[in-house]
Amino acid sequence: MKKILLAVCLASLFSSSVYAGEAKLKWGNLDKFSDVQEGRDSREQFRERLTKEFGEVFNSLAKKLPDGYTLNVDVSDLDLAGDLRPGMSSWQIRIMTAVYWPRMNFSYELRNEKQEVVATGKEELRDMDYLNRVRMPSGNTQFDFEERMIQDWFKRQFASGTFPNKDAHKVAAQP
Repeated sequence: MKKILLAVCLASLFSSSVYAGEAKLKWGNLDKFSDVQEGRDSREQFRERLTKEFGEVFNSLAKKLPDGYTLNVDVSDLDLAGDLRPGMSSWQIRIMTAVYWPRMNFSYELRNEKQEVVATGKEELRDMDYLNRVRMPSGNTQFDFEERMIQDWFKRQFASGTFPNKDAHKVAAQP
């Protein structure tokens, strides 16, 4: 009996239902993006790390969406902060200057738990003031400036009411 109960509990944990908001990123042709050049990694390693870390950034923010919501993001261009310059070794180094700010273009679609489209849009994010902000790396990604830009965008979506906030639903539901 205990084994059956354990199996049922485990099955419910690993079921396909979505219990928190999630994000799904789709990347266009990285070869045509403005700047996704590697500095020290191989091209494949760098691109794998880039897509993984950006996915983690979007997913961590999507957890603030109500349960069952899915944010589909189609990235069409990315220009990382800074500019690559030859280093003293075979590596290149990324120099941060005011003229090489981070940029990211994407379209998005937000679906609720019933898979109904709640919000759509096309975004052209830019942070021309990225060097003047207080820099507090999250430790989640090596793309700190881009992460901050995406976090700011999410905050604006929640503040404007474009994206529903999971925590706001909890507060509103309390008597």
